[in-house]
Amino acid sequence: MTDPSTDPTTSDAPPAPVDAADIDDAELDALEADLATIEVAMERVDSGDLEGYESAATRLDEASPEASPEASD
Repeated sequence: MTDPSTDPTTSDAPPAPVDAADIDDAELDALEADLATIEVAMERVDSGDLEGYESAATRLDEASPEASPEASD
C-alpha cells in the first residue's frame, strides 16, 4: 500500500465528506444521466463508431447547464 504522505497523486487535504441531505435528487438524476451518456460514448469509441461517439458527446454538451454558445461553435 502506498503511503498517502509520499504519493504525489494525492492532494494535501482529504475531500470533505458529503452529507446525503445536501444532494438534490434532480441533481443526482442529472449526474446519472450524464454518466450513462459518457458510458455510451466510451462504448462507441471502443467499437470504432466515431459518429456514434460524436452524437453522444453532443447530447452531453447540450444537456450540460454550463454549456455556453461559444462551446457549440
